[in-house]
Amino acid sequence: MGIARFSKALACLALVLSLPGCFAMDKEEEVRAQVASWVFLAQTRTFVSRSTCTVAIFDLISDGVRLQDVRIVDDLPSGLTAIKEGRTVAFEIPGATPNAVSEGLMSIDLAEGMGLLSSFIGPQQACMDDQFQVDVYYALTVPETLTIYDPGSNAMMLLHRPTKILFFMRGNV
Repeated sequence: MGIARFSKALACLALVLSLPGCFAMDKEEEVRAQVASWVFLAQTRTFVSRSTCTVAIFDLISDGVRLQDVRIVDDLPSGLTAIKEGRTVAFEIPGATPNAVSEGLMSIDLAEGMGLLSSFIGPQQACMDDQFQVDVYYALTVPETLTIYDPGSNAMMLLHRPTKILFFMRGNV
């Protein structure tokens, strides 16, 4: 009888310890509402949320951003200023890929540049499947992709303009 109780207690402990991994960081409806304040959403293609990250792919109606809630900048120093003010920023720098934007921010201010990068790194490891990783890597490396960053929620978005697709990534790192 003692071994049976011990086994039962051990099973309960394992269940309790595994629960934090079961909770999602975000709910799809809440992320859609947040993202809809920045861009013109259509349907959700993919949504994955775990305790440490959230990723999503959304189709868009338009390749533009909502100007009342997003500050569009055409240079890194202006973007850095907006980030430090807590504003959502879209980096529309001619010829610059999202990867170049991230590297440029890190060279100006390592902490803020790392904040942007951490929005991608955590989700990349825990929430993205192989196809998502391939697609987002492509979006990171082409200048037709607009980088949008919200420092308040640590959300990074890549708006691939030719296909009107938005990649959303948030990590708790």
